[in-house]
Amino acid sequence: MNNTDWKILIYLKEEKSINKVAKRLFMTQPSLTYRLDQMEKEIGIPLFIRTNKGVHFTDAGDRLFTFAEKELQQYQDMKNYVTHEPNSISGVLRIGASQSFTQSYMPTILKGFVDQYSDIEISLTTSTSDNLMKLVKQEDVHLAIVRGHQEWPDLDILLEESPLYLISAQEIDYKTLPSYPAIRYRTDPSLDELRNRWWQQNFIEMPHFLLVVDDCLTCVEMVNAGLGYAIVPGDMVSRCSPNVHRVLIYDKRRHPILRPSHLICKSAMTASMPVQIFIEYIKTYFHKYNSEQ
Repeated sequence: MNNTDWKILIYLKEEKSINKVAKRLFMTQPSLTYRLDQMEKEIGIPLFIRTNKGVHFTDAGDRLFTFAEKELQQYQDMKNYVTHEPNSISGVLRIGASQSFTQSYMPTILKGFVDQYSDIEISLTTSTSDNLMKLVKQEDVHLAIVRGHQEWPDLDILLEESPLYLISAQEIDYKTLPSYPAIRYRTDPSLDELRNRWWQQNFIEMPHFLLVVDDCLTCVEMVNAGLGYAIVPGDMVSRCSPNVHRVLIYDKRRHPILRPSHLICKSAMTASMPVQIFIEYIKTYFHKYNSEQ
């Protein structure tokens, strides 16, 4: 097997489609199918399961995929080392990020990053923070940006601490808030805990939930439309319409309630040059961002 085979496996894991992988590698579908068959003959056991919903890996295929990723990265690290040209660094970088972080920051972060390192191929997965931690443990992503106070035993870098805001299209009156319709978005348990604790410290009545939506940006749009109030991270406040009211929420000691964002990964992953570079890049980005706030 060679580097093209490793790329086939990596792309197939991402796309689950022979047609899409063939287009990415400028191959014909028959030639790609033939190459997959040859891999199975060479290994001697089934590696792929073909279904109407795409191509999936067997357990053996998953193990070969892990090997392929390491082999391809070692080859690219060797090229990076030999050429010693910082802007020519190549490789695959699989990033995970929470949905609200992705909506607030990732377009700007990734634009600046790929402008400097255009040969690094990026795969971005968005999910809840608790699920992202599982993906990092399973090495399905190289690193992840998670929100909230998560317990992570390995490399853990605090990027920022964003205050929580109560936003509403109408002027916020705490006396009538329990009767006002609430909008929530699906997120990890750490944010639910912060919201519930704040509510219990301030109100006896239960909140009146009108809507539960999938992500924070949709939640903000519902508030913009006047459907109710919501509690969102401060970095999403810029998505509010100008007429939307927004106030910081505080804990019982009158401290703003903060929700941190952390970059987490396994230390072993930092052996990869793209991982090293991205970690340094995002640390620099948030050092500059935080100093400007």
